Amino acid sequence: MNEIDFSQLEKLQKQMESVDYTKACVSAMNEISQRALKYISNVTKPGHYKNGKTGGTLKKSWQAERTTVSGSTVKGGIYTALEYAPYVEFGHRTRLGKGTSPKYKPKKNGKKWVEGKKYLNTVVPKVERDAPKILMQKMEEVLK
Repeated sequence: MNEIDFSQLEKLQKQMESVDYTKACVSAMNEISQRALKYISNVTKPGHYKNGKTGGTLKKSWQAERTTVSGSTVKGGIYTALEYAPYVEFGHRTRLGKGTSPKYKPKKNGKKWVEGKKYLNTVVPKVERDAPKILMQKMEEVLK
């Protein structure tokens, strides 16, 4: 008959029971948020204006949320508090001759709709691709 030694398995079980997985998840979420912040900052282009000035307020305004733990849920992310950010992201309509001032003159061949830049649509798939790798790396660090 073959004998099976379960001592290694029992040792691994005790080690896994003593590990603080929440700490690993919080660490992973912090890294994921920082990576998303880096990606969105690289993708967001500053505005260029006719008078020669360059913007960059939206690019500078991105921030990482504080990571929170509620029960078994770890939450984090990125955000911007600029009120015009959704218009840049998703697009917006233009007045096109509907100005209320008597001095307003509509532009010929003007646009009725300005397309959004879709910065988050390019960043979210990258972050979703990286997230499992980061989480596994943090779990392996905790188990060592």
